[in-house]
Amino acid sequence: MSQPREIRDPIHGFVRLLGRECDIVDTPLFQRLRRIHQLAMAYMVYPGALHTRFDHTLGVTDVAGRMCDHLRIDEGHRTLVRMAGLLHDVGHGPFSHVSESVLNALSEPELEKTAGKKEKIHELITEKIIRQHPDLSGPLSGNDREEVAKLLKSGLDEAVHRDIISGPLDADKQDYLLRDSKYCGVTYGIFDISQLHLTLCQGRQDGNRHLMVKENGIHALEQFVLAKYYLTTQVYRHKVRLITDQMLVRAISLGVESDKIPDLEKLYRYKDTQEYIDNYLKWDDYRLTTELLRTDYEGTKCGRMFRRLVERNLFKVIFQIPLTDGRFKGSAVPVALPEQFPAIKKDMESQIAGELSKILSEDVESDFVILHFYSIQSVRKQSRNDEKAIMIDMSDVPEPFEHRSRLFQSINVGMNEEFIECYAPCNLTDEMKKNDLRNEMRKFAVSWLLKRFSASEDSKLDSKPQDNVVVS
Repeated sequence: MSQPREIRDPIHGFVRLLGRECDIVDTPLFQRLRRIHQLAMAYMVYPGALHTRFDHTLGVTDVAGRMCDHLRIDEGHRTLVRMAGLLHDVGHGPFSHVSESVLNALSEPELEKTAGKKEKIHELITEKIIRQHPDLSGPLSGNDREEVAKLLKSGLDEAVHRDIISGPLDADKQDYLLRDSKYCGVTYGIFDISQLHLTLCQGRQDGNRHLMVKENGIHALEQFVLAKYYLTTQVYRHKVRLITDQMLVRAISLGVESDKIPDLEKLYRYKDTQEYIDNYLKWDDYRLTTELLRTDYEGTKCGRMFRRLVERNLFKVIFQIPLTDGRFKGSAVPVALPEQFPAIKKDMESQIAGELSKILSEDVESDFVILHFYSIQSVRKQSRNDEKAIMIDMSDVPEPFEHRSRLFQSINVGMNEEFIECYAPCNLTDEMKKNDLRNEMRKFAVSWLLKRFSASEDSKLDSKPQDNVVVS
């Protein structure tokens, strides 16, 4: 077992790692995380955003340990919680979450039964790595591996142990808000982590101990929740970040489905085998970039798209349409589009490519037109995650944070913003011509959507039995 060591971290100062944690960090499995950027290609707009899953994971381990100390978690569970923090990201693929959406899209339907939500496939991979990878055989006993994997997946013993690693107030969020803010050069995600930790407690609910916040900690918690909201809206939803993410996803998708690049097919068509995991772990941002820039792929759609990315010859925003657009009022579009977007996406991209080709007087390939639908949830809704709300430990019964915060009571939880955007190659440099193009394409898209969903509604009406019809 290695001696404990301290690593200087720009966010948390000195991060102290214990013996077995040092042994894990020194493995090739863990060192791979140095070559996976935390925010994919966000450095295209924030040049400093070159931080990696490696430094983020060290930060999560430190924050998780400090949370355990404030919550007075016993030493045995504290060790497992820190180990879970250290290993929670080992299953990430190249460019982290961005390329994983391709992995999700190309997965077999029955995988959902195994992994739960399809967006959690990388967590299924993480679980398999923790349970089976030989690099962890020395630092962790078989029982420790099982308990760490269980803690990350469903929880271990009391709910508070998993809450520290995975929940609306977890160590992961606390680290990435501060780290992403630092490296992107912004202050949107800054909050007082020391003050927040002083307000943490273990509260009882449904016969179990959960991570909660004391009643006098509401203001510190408000700052944390607002930091998450502002970093999401100002950094994660920055237009260039969205474009680079979507171009990366499209490049990989084309490489698998259109160009049939063998290495990409092998990497992004998940299989529940040890051979798949072994190959998966050989890939990182640098290897994928090197592979897709090979001269062999210069003529492929994937290669062309990826070269544009690395040369920062990015697509432009052709239009952005909020679903609150007045032209959609009274139509089925605002309700139907979010659910049916995957089904209509390809057809709509093809139609837009045709229209764009006419306007620009040049051929625009439909595969190089990218439609993206996304929403920005209200700050109240963002205060939760998919599982539960942050709870305030009251003297009698715990209450959701948003019910106790006067600031958040004034915010309508239903005020979510939803947008459909289009990105495509466009070489226009004249701002007036750009605006004219956007206006024309916006009108075209609105008209197309109104016709499409009007036709859908008409077909539904036609299929219903009609009242007061005389059959002769």
